[in-house]
Amino acid sequence: MKIQKKKPTQINLMIRCIIAMYLIYLAHGLISELGSSDNPKLMAGFAILFTFTGVLIIAFAIKAFVNKEYTDMNEIESDEQDKTEATEGTVIDELITDDAVIDERKDIKDDTHDETGE
Repeated sequence: MKIQKKKPTQINLMIRCIIAMYLIYLAHGLISELGSSDNPKLMAGFAILFTFTGVLIIAFAIKAFVNKEYTDMNEIESDEQDKTEATEGTVIDELITDDAVIDERKDIKDDTHDETGE
């Protein structure tokens, strides 16, 4: 049995790209401050890590865009409409049934009051 992964939306992929660009921006800031640092090796290590991570995230996002490995927003909206249409009838039926039960209880109480003479 194959487990299906949930595909990200287009907006999700765009947010990933923005975060990745921010990581690259931070790496650039670390590289520019490398000379004034107490521990330049540590800063260089983090700059390389941030750059590598940012490039990797952007690469996977571009791959997902090119191969259309994302969920289209139109598909999500149509799925939500289908779900609401499928459940609308059941909610109304429950309301009608609940009202009928309440009405029957009132009728039963009225009948018992009439029999006792109150």
